[in-house]
Amino acid sequence: MSRREFFYAPPENFTADVITLAGDEHSHLVRVLHHKIGDRVTVVDGVGMAAECEIVEIGKTVTRLRLIKKARRLGEPFVHLTLAQAVPKGNRFDWMIEKATEIGVSAFIPLICERSEVTPGSGKNDRWHRLALAAMKQSCRSICPAISEPVMFGALCRRASSLPTGPSGRLREFDFVLLAHEGAGDPLPQLVNRSPKPRIGLVMIGPEGGFSENEIKLAREAGITFWGLGPRRLRAETAGVVAAIKILAAFGELS
Repeated sequence: MSRREFFYAPPENFTADVITLAGDEHSHLVRVLHHKIGDRVTVVDGVGMAAECEIVEIGKTVTRLRLIKKARRLGEPFVHLTLAQAVPKGNRFDWMIEKATEIGVSAFIPLICERSEVTPGSGKNDRWHRLALAAMKQSCRSICPAISEPVMFGALCRRASSLPTGPSGRLREFDFVLLAHEGAGDPLPQLVNRSPKPRIGLVMIGPEGGFSENEIKLAREAGITFWGLGPRRLRAETAGVVAAIKILAAFGELS
């Protein structure tokens, strides 16, 4: 499937052979990009379906396209990486969502830590979802990363425990869990060489002041692997993007 311009339509707008674009997607296609009947574009549903389409009808409020060819998981990495990031001040988390989506992160968890400077308010999640949706289209992906409600660090440690089973006997949720911590080693070579290869990972990035001693203790007790990102100190949002690049590159997802 060719990598032409990407547009988004929810799954319910996909029928057997016709896809409908409405709202901002219709306006962008017609009024900004000036597409015409007969032009071909790619439409994704945000949950893994991509369709090469031909424009067959342009109305005042909707565009209808004929489905030519489908593909599943177009542009998606083999490794499903969740980035749990303490939310920094200002709009820096917005930038991180956008760039990490382009790189290939599959899900985000806004993390609340003891030294967090910001506790996200209501409405932030909708904004972050819109940013992730735009970044998904820009980077030719077919799945929009999920963005959870904010999660407390301790609760995430319990979910991320490396013990064979989690709370109440629940099976482990992640194949590997990394926590960025200054001065730690690099476990990526060992991860990449595991057999079978891990597919579902979590990386945890703290606030500007770092994780507290109590949080470090909780993470160690949960069996989480500590990971140093390199010799230089990074801003929190930069650390999240660098971590995603390093992990996905180690698994060959950026080559």
